[in-house]
Amino acid sequence: MKKALVSAVMIISLLGCAAAFDGIGGVGMRPGEAEAERLFDMGIGRPWVGGDPPHGGSFDIRFSQYYSWTGWSSSSMRHIEPPRKPEVRGKTPSTVYFSYSMQAVPYVQYETYPTYGANALWILGETSWTQYAQVPLGSSLSLLATSSRGGRGCLYEIDPFGTVSANSLRFFTGSSQLGFYADKPGRHQLYFVVDGQVSNRVTVDVVSFYQQHEPPVAYPPPSGPYW
Repeated sequence: MKKALVSAVMIISLLGCAAAFDGIGGVGMRPGEAEAERLFDMGIGRPWVGGDPPHGGSFDIRFSQYYSWTGWSSSSMRHIEPPRKPEVRGKTPSTVYFSYSMQAVPYVQYETYPTYGANALWILGETSWTQYAQVPLGSSLSLLATSSRGGRGCLYEIDPFGTVSANSLRFFTGSSQLGFYADKPGRHQLYFVVDGQVSNRVTVDVVSFYQQHEPPVAYPPPSGPYW
């Protein structure tokens, strides 16, 4: 029975992607948070490496390298910027961080993993990549999607309300850089599918700073993807 439910959820998600291919952008549905989580529990993508998601309203300065703050709100900013060719090539990060627990792994060690080269999604920083970040409302992030094969695919997002949306996009072979604008407080989870292969998910916790007198320090965006 459980397997049948999981299959149904997966089919619904893929149908949403197919509709997006036909020109219906931003397809959304509300299957509920539990059903959305089951989509990952069936073994899609690489498994998370332990650890519980962090909680609390305070902001962790460790994540400052992963975002640039653009303002409390901006009508000109798109929530998801479509893939573009990376701006900088030939440079790799020193470290990659896995899961909510941000398990640090040297990039040279990550290159030896059996999953290296499979579809992968990262949040870009100045010196590292991460699968989790906590950022202020109104900030922008750069995502890096790596895939051995490009073409039509879907970027899925589970927003803070539990809504799953499928964005039909065209990915480049190798690496694609995407923009993400933190327009809603709460937890955003993203992953993509290209050539039938599902990436890991990344999690972005967007924190509101309405109670503060001063906005967070504005850091320059990363100079470009590193790999």
